[in-house]
Amino acid sequence: MIVDTTVWAWIGAAAMAAGTVPPLWRWVAGSDDGSDSHARHYATLAGVTGVAALAYVAMALGFGIVSTPGGDLEAARYLDWLVTTPLLILYLGLLARPSRRVLGGLIAVDVVIIAGGVAASVTTGTASWVAFGVAGAAYVALVYGLLVTLPRSASTECGRVRAVFGTLRNITVVLWTLYPVVWLLAPTGFGILTPATEMLVFVYLDVVSKVGFVAVAVAGADALDRLGLDEADAAAAFESSGAAVTDPSDD
Repeated sequence: MIVDTTVWAWIGAAAMAAGTVPPLWRWVAGSDDGSDSHARHYATLAGVTGVAALAYVAMALGFGIVSTPGGDLEAARYLDWLVTTPLLILYLGLLARPSRRVLGGLIAVDVVIIAGGVAASVTTGTASWVAFGVAGAAYVALVYGLLVTLPRSASTECGRVRAVFGTLRNITVVLWTLYPVVWLLAPTGFGILTPATEMLVFVYLDVVSKVGFVAVAVAGADALDRLGLDEADAAAAFESSGAAVTDPSDD
């Protein structure tokens, strides 16, 4: 059983490392030619799968396992989620460009979800279920924010940007909704899944939700060029309106 779990962790590490290559290459290529074109976008994407790859290496090597009243906690997994899930939300924010308050609020709720998951995993009985309930309520709020609040506050009007954003947002919502289901079926919940099966399912979900997200984002990189054009158009419109107001020929 331990060997099976380790094998799945190595598979996860390899998949995440492979998923890091495309955005990392584009990030480095942009830096080398001095353009820094969309550097923060590609750095964010590379951070998602890069951090996850390191976490899976740690799990494969048996690092970060903490004994708790609720059972052994894979600390590396939760540290991974604590870093990578805000990065995924950040990338959605980079596309939608909402206010800082909206984006910061979504990330804060995400942190509450992870913290609730940790608390539910390290405790037992009523305390565990209360923590799971808190995390679940926070997740409902996050889903509402991603489906309603974030699109409503988006500052971009470009159809291509909105299409890429919508695809990535939907991937995130659908796949993230499966994580609490796995938690309930795993030893942390009702104990229906074995530790090896739990690792298999989490690896699958992580690869699809992270590598899949990055792949779609890189494939839709043309939307990033449209973001730049939106900014240029907005600046030009602002300058034109200012010129119209102050033009002496209007006197």
